[in-house]
Amino acid sequence: MGFVFTVGLFFLFQYGLVLALLWGLNRPWWQVAWVRRTALWTPLAGLLSGVIWRAGTHLELNLLVFAGLGVVAGLSLCLAGLLVALLLTGLVHAAEWTHDRWHHPQAPSPERRHLLRCGLVVVPALSTLTAGGGMIASATPAHIPRIDLNFPELPAPLAGLKILQLSDIHIGPYIRLSHLDALLGRAGDLGADLVLVTGDLCDDMPVFAQTLRLLEQLRPSLGVYACLGNHEHFRGLRRIKEHFAVSGIRLLVNEGVGLDRGGASLYLGGTDDPRTLRSPASYELLRRYVERSLAGTATGAFRVLMSHRAQALDYAAPLGVELVLAGHTHGFQLGYQGRSFFESWMPERYPWGLYRQGPTQLYTSAGVGHWFPFRLGCPPEAPLFTLRRANPLPA
Repeated sequence: MGFVFTVGLFFLFQYGLVLALLWGLNRPWWQVAWVRRTALWTPLAGLLSGVIWRAGTHLELNLLVFAGLGVVAGLSLCLAGLLVALLLTGLVHAAEWTHDRWHHPQAPSPERRHLLRCGLVVVPALSTLTAGGGMIASATPAHIPRIDLNFPELPAPLAGLKILQLSDIHIGPYIRLSHLDALLGRAGDLGADLVLVTGDLCDDMPVFAQTLRLLEQLRPSLGVYACLGNHEHFRGLRRIKEHFAVSGIRLLVNEGVGLDRGGASLYLGGTDDPRTLRSPASYELLRRYVERSLAGTATGAFRVLMSHRAQALDYAAPLGVELVLAGHTHGFQLGYQGRSFFESWMPERYPWGLYRQGPTQLYTSAGVGHWFPFRLGCPPEAPLFTLRRANPLPA
């Protein structure tokens, strides 16, 4: 309920800004009848969609979730585009009013005003096209980038080890079992030795067991392992742990397992998820989870840590962990040149891609799926890593 409520508050905030800009800076638009009617009906449509979304979540009816969340997402994207347009046109109106007040004899010609306002029509058009493009891009199949990870002290038998990371699949309204099946079919031909699922596997509880059965078909030589994400907590840990217990996939919750390849030891740890990561207490909880996950490490083992939260890097690096694999952020679903658009604003979140602290490397996946149908410059992915014995490339 909290998540739906948060999205609802954000939607109302957007709507309030649009209404204020319409009334305060764009009075000519407000005087158009269909604009007023649309403005009045929008919150009702949002409220009804939210109720449908919540009902679908409660009853575990995917069709209702898809319908409700889809309409809320579409309305929210339209409001975002409209905000930009109203802000720009509002500034033009304010500039015209200021000019007329101080330079009345030389008031702008009607032709110049008309040209300027017509030019601003391009803004909502471009916003609509961008929103549409982002929604279409979110429906594209996840690609499988091949990424070499270099470690100077990598034990020789681990050189060439392939790890497939599946993060934030979110089986549900937008990512179906058939999509995952197709992805695993492509991934199965790449010879992964180890498959790691870093949280938020399935939001549609009636098909959770079927999702695990699809993953079991991969059969990599070192197995398939998973850690918890925040959505596992939202969906009910007891049922989820029961599903894992009768599957061939081991769920690691603040624990680890030792693996052997050619006589070389690889230790794999998996953390629990703190559900939210805002307060000092939640960060302290994540630190304890990381330490507990690594407590059973054998001397000399190459250590890989699964954590849904990329901030685990801050606690794993001082312990000398070689590799951390994370997800959760989806790259904030907006990227540019292989990095999250928000990278410079929130560097401590490690939103997407490869990061390093000393000898420790982290990769934050943009995720296979999403719960909000929009991606732009940040495509869905299931990265395949190959471990190499070499010095890391410069960041």
